[in-house]
Amino acid sequence: MNLISRFFTRMKFRRVIKTDESSNVVDSMVKARKLYKELSIATHPDKHPSKKDVAEKLMQQVTANKHNYSVLISLKNEIEEKLK
Repeated sequence: MNLISRFFTRMKFRRVIKTDESSNVVDSMVKARKLYKELSIATHPDKHPSKKDVAEKLMQQVTANKHNYSVLISLKNEIEEKLK
């Protein structure tokens, strides 16, 4: 391969990497950690003594999906409906 074709191949590869979802994965991991902490505090059974059984179930769901950002977002909406 000559030098010019190697250059263009490298440029195409960089475009693919930039449009790839690898950056989205890293961003969602960081966001998931932050959202997990927020939701685990919000759903702790000690904060909701009158709705302790509901809070325990929600806390289990939050813990089970600790690294899944999209599920945590849907759980956030469910928590707001059930506990507040």
